[in-house]
Amino acid sequence: MLRKSRKFPVPSAGLILTLVLLAQSPVPCLGRGQGESSKIVTAGSTGGDVIGADSVAIQQAIDRVAAAGGGTVVIKAGTYRIANTVRLSSHIRLRGEGPGKTLLMKIAGVRSNLQLDADYGEMTATVEDARGFAPGMGVTVLDSVSPEGWTPSILTIGSIQGNTLRFDGILHMDYSVANQGRVVNTFPLVAGFNVEDAQVEGMSLDGSRAGSGVVDGRQTAAIYFYRSRRVTIRNCEARNYPGDGISLQWVEDPVVDNCEAEGNATMGIHLGTGALRGIVRDSRAHDNGQDGLHLGGRVQFARYERNTSWNNGRDGISLGHKDTDNMFIGNSSSGNARAGIYFRDEVAANAANRNTFQTSTLEDNGRPGEPGYAVRIDGETRDLKFVSNTIRSHRINGVVAQPVGFYLGPGTDGITADQNLFIGEVQKAIIDESQGSHNQLATPLGR
Repeated sequence: MLRKSRKFPVPSAGLILTLVLLAQSPVPCLGRGQGESSKIVTAGSTGGDVIGADSVAIQQAIDRVAAAGGGTVVIKAGTYRIANTVRLSSHIRLRGEGPGKTLLMKIAGVRSNLQLDADYGEMTATVEDARGFAPGMGVTVLDSVSPEGWTPSILTIGSIQGNTLRFDGILHMDYSVANQGRVVNTFPLVAGFNVEDAQVEGMSLDGSRAGSGVVDGRQTAAIYFYRSRRVTIRNCEARNYPGDGISLQWVEDPVVDNCEAEGNATMGIHLGTGALRGIVRDSRAHDNGQDGLHLGGRVQFARYERNTSWNNGRDGISLGHKDTDNMFIGNSSSGNARAGIYFRDEVAANAANRNTFQTSTLEDNGRPGEPGYAVRIDGETRDLKFVSNTIRSHRINGVVAQPVGFYLGPGTDGITADQNLFIGEVQKAIIDESQGSHNQLATPLGR
């Protein structure tokens, strides 16, 4: 018995083409810059979606975009008064109209010594003079025993009664009157805490150092990210900050691209505390109080390309505790107080091992009265490569600014120096005090 075959409608050529195009089109990914996360909000003193010229207005714009799942906040050209940290959320792009056009300016410095000891777990601090402080202001509480790293407490003033400041969180150390305990209105200007896929670009940030004192930059910087992933800082200028210019701590896959860090109290650009796979490129760090480019502990598998670091108060590039497996290509370091590249004193297990420097220029590092080094390697640092770098020294006011090319301390080993070109008045191309047996130090070129 023959069965009648079922007849299906034949799709038209137009329908087939439509189906093919749909199959080839990418599926929208909400929350990552598509669909609901593509919201754009502008902030400015006039004509923006959010009207205002301070940190409150910028924060309102960020919160509005964050509520929509992400997107872009555009800060229009102008000067913005920053009294507390502008906090980013995940999938937020904070974009100015360019350095020198969009300026985030920290308010004037306010500080006072403690009148009473401020203890761990408390939410208050009583100061000698509360004038100048205000609710909503960001502050740092510290003393001479707990002045740096993770020991200062970074908080927001919730209310003020007399000379007592009440904060939005607890103090996480003891701060005493006897140890010069104090409260200063220092805080990150723009920061991301536990965020991912966030960007800051196209703006100047000024820390207004006068009156603020110097606060260690690990927690406070003009731009600061903490425990975050895939963050980008691009085309920004961070200057005159009481701590670091740019600080990224416990981050994965950060990018610092075409930025400038100038005149900051501590570090210029500071990747630290377990930063992984970072990229720092085409950036400039100069006239900072300590290091231009500082690797601050467990910075690994980073790539530094075409950066310039000059006239910093300590070193151009500094590496230390477990800063391993990093690549430096085409960087320039000149006129820094001690060394173009400095490896800090660490035992072998904690040293900045397995780093490579290629095609870098190290010029005139050192200040009057102290020897200057193109490269100084201290501690039990091992397995470094220096290939095709240029070491250039001049006589300035009758004194050779950078008399030593490479210094290898007693604990170093496995140092390779090959095809490095020495130009000018280098007095000692290599000082080798190493007691290791695995160094490969080729004859310097030039002289």
